[in-house]
Amino acid sequence: MKKILILLLGAFAFTSCTTDLEVDAPSFDVKADNAELTYDVGDTVKFSFSGQAHYITFYSGVAGSDYDYRNRTEITGGKPQFRFTSQYGGGGTQINPLKIMVTTDLQGYTKEGVAATQWTDITSRATIATNATLIASGIIDLSDIALPGKPIYIAYKFQSVKDPDRAAGTMIVHNFVAETLTPDGSAIPVATLLTAGWRPVNVLNDATNWTTRSTLAQPDLLLAAGGKNAEPSEDWYISNPLYFTKVPPDTGLPIQSIGTNALTTYGHVYNKAGTYKVTFLASNVTVDEQKSVVKQLTITVK
Repeated sequence: MKKILILLLGAFAFTSCTTDLEVDAPSFDVKADNAELTYDVGDTVKFSFSGQAHYITFYSGVAGSDYDYRNRTEITGGKPQFRFTSQYGGGGTQINPLKIMVTTDLQGYTKEGVAATQWTDITSRATIATNATLIASGIIDLSDIALPGKPIYIAYKFQSVKDPDRAAGTMIVHNFVAETLTPDGSAIPVATLLTAGWRPVNVLNDATNWTTRSTLAQPDLLLAAGGKNAEPSEDWYISNPLYFTKVPPDTGLPIQSIGTNALTTYGHVYNKAGTYKVTFLASNVTVDEQKSVVKQLTITVK
């Protein structure tokens, strides 16, 4: 009898250890405070909840928080582009010393690598300063350069000549921004002046090199080539590989978890006019299982 009891207890313990913890789907619903789902810019859109859920995640529908793009890592149909401002100081008077070069297949951040790379000169797409006045480049479209899954390397090439009458001067680049413009008009950041990872490559004249002045109130890229009769130079400042078609998945904002008080309302302010698909992802979770429901509302902000 004692052996039978031990066997029964062992079987019960084994069954208890191998039984999954089941969970029910949330009984959850959402309503907005305006039945017409129309709001003005700056209004607080108030959502009310009914039912119960362990976790609630909010997707506002703005760029970067769109539930439909939660698994997206590659974008199609976007326009890769960049812009910057420049000034040509230090008494520089040489003609067109700065070139804008791009490639999808850099052979290395060395003099030999630069020489072995097939570059495309896109200088004509930009407006570049000819004196110390700050000049905006305009939007530089890279649609014809970009290839699916491949990066683009952007390079500033400064080339001066020895001239008794024209100073090589100092070239300064500010406000570099690279981004992908999506079909809906939103911009996905790719790189800024401080995140593009510029690397100098000196081809001619070791006395001159590009540098990044990152501690200035307005950080910049600088190449000081000297005055009149300065020795000729060729210096490149090449970005890291920039991926214009790769994007991080959109994310939601966790607004309720199992360790917090259950919400009955939630508010959000939209600061830009548009149509937004608002999504609430409600989930019940155990260590073995998760069940979720998705509730969506389309609101208009005027």
